[in-house]
Amino acid sequence: MKQQQCILCNHLFDPDQPLTEPAEIAGMHLARQEYGDAGKVCPVCLAGRGRLAMMYRSDCFD
Repeated sequence: MKQQQCILCNHLFDPDQPLTEPAEIAGMHLARQEYGDAGKVCPVCLAGRGRLAMMYRSDCFD
């Protein structure tokens, strides 16, 4: 298990851990497509990003 420090919250996480929650997956989509920080953001922060996008952005998931 390799550990990486999240660039947003500084907590350690395993970037190879599978994402299972829809908000985490949405956050990873944004990390890959818009922010360019895939693999550098922990699942908790990805979920927060994804949740906000699902609530407030209509352009992300057409």
